Amino acid sequence: MSKRCKVQELCDVKIDEVLANNVNELFRNGMNEEQYSELTKDENNARPENCEGLSIVRINQLMWNVISPGAQSADKKLQFLERTIVKAATILTKTVNKMAIDENNNANGNSGSGEYIDKCNDVLALLGHANRQLNMTRRDFLKPEMMAEYVPLCSHSVPYTNNLFGDDVSKVAKDIEDCSKVGNKLKFGSGRGRGGGFFRGGRGGHRGTFSRGGYRGGRGGFRGGRGRGSGPIPKNSQRGGNPQKY
Repeated sequence: MSKRCKVQELCDVKIDEVLANNVNELFRNGMNEEQYSELTKDENNARPENCEGLSIVRINQLMWNVISPGAQSADKKLQFLERTIVKAATILTKTVNKMAIDENNNANGNSGSGEYIDKCNDVLALLGHANRQLNMTRRDFLKPEMMAEYVPLCSHSVPYTNNLFGDDVSKVAKDIEDCSKVGNKLKFGSGRGRGGGFFRGGRGGHRGTFSRGGYRGGRGGFRGGRGRGSGPIPKNSQRGGNPQKY
């Protein structure tokens, strides 16, 4: 009975036994740390200049400064995983590029590498999709730190760049706050409502400033850290542009 209920996995024909053993070993036990470190160093495996997508996505500095230490620690682990995906894609991208050059330089244009290039492009597509899935998961993990009206910042439809929440998170958050205020006026017939918060924790909105005591002026502030906030934010991060240096 148990055999009849077991789902049969669909497999292709067997490959070279040595290659199969290497694949099984790597996908069960990984590689040693020294080899991993060498493969993921920027000086050994730098991305092509025109491939901005092959960069590790950071949390916007504005947010990084105020999320809880636990959220920071968890996101660092996911960034470490993203580094592996990005470096693997970088190696493959350069390989595909070299194959394409060789194909174009071939005298009769029939080297047979076109099929392999197509397969490699399929792998790149999967790696790119995995990278996006990972970044959307990072956003999902940050949702509990936000007040309800700012959860739309974590929507999977909001594009990300080298920054997890885009390059102008302050403007997007302000737009959300304005929409919330309009909604409250329509609902309650006055300007009163829950007002604008940014992250859970302190009191205040976007009209205040971050300080040692928290974010002054609205209802918000990421949970965690010291008091209601986690220290001042550099002026150059007030618009959420520069990525954090972690």
